[in-house]
Amino acid sequence: MTPYELRFQILQQAHTLANDEYQAAHSTASMWNDNPKTTVLMDYPEFPSYEYIEKLAEKINSFVSSK
Repeated sequence: MTPYELRFQILQQAHTLANDEYQAAHSTASMWNDNPKTTVLMDYPEFPSYEYIEKLAEKINSFVSSK
């Protein structure tokens, strides 16, 4: 695997992680807001930006690259 392929794979992993976090937070907010007993509504999360995904990729890369 070339360094470019490895970096792209790390970026894909970061995207998957960010998307999973978003889906979990969105599902939680949806269940909370759909409950008729709820009096205070929860805000829905924002979709992860590229900058957030890039930060996650950098964290993954630093973890993988550390000894």
